[in-house]
Amino acid sequence: MINESKMKYMNTNRNITNLEQDMITNRHVFAMVQNFRYLGALIISKNVIIDEIKSRIAAGNRCFYSIRHIFRAKAISKSVKIKIYKMMVKPLVVFGSETGAMVEMGMTRLGMWERMILRRIYGPVVEQGIWRI
Repeated sequence: MINESKMKYMNTNRNITNLEQDMITNRHVFAMVQNFRYLGALIISKNVIIDEIKSRIAAGNRCFYSIRHIFRAKAISKSVKIKIYKMMVKPLVVFGSETGAMVEMGMTRLGMWERMILRRIYGPVVEQGIWRI
């Protein structure tokens, strides 16, 4: 049994046009899509990895900010906060990234995101009498 309302198809090609055409086979009509989620990964017809990185960073931000009260608590040590970050937040962002071809801009964005989170966990630092955030 094929469910026409759930079944979609996607054409991946570098020279893809924006013409979305339905595919008709026998008695079934399938809609064409430009992107979809598969096992948590964003699959894009243009094969652009930066959109996947943006969605992963957004997921990491949602997770981090949903438990920010833990990271702000002074009663919890920094080592425990780092363990929570490594177990809960970071896996959302890096899951499946080793399977795709990572471009330099993507690596830069992931590094910037991780440094931002670590700065929020460790807090401001004094360097030569100047507070750095």
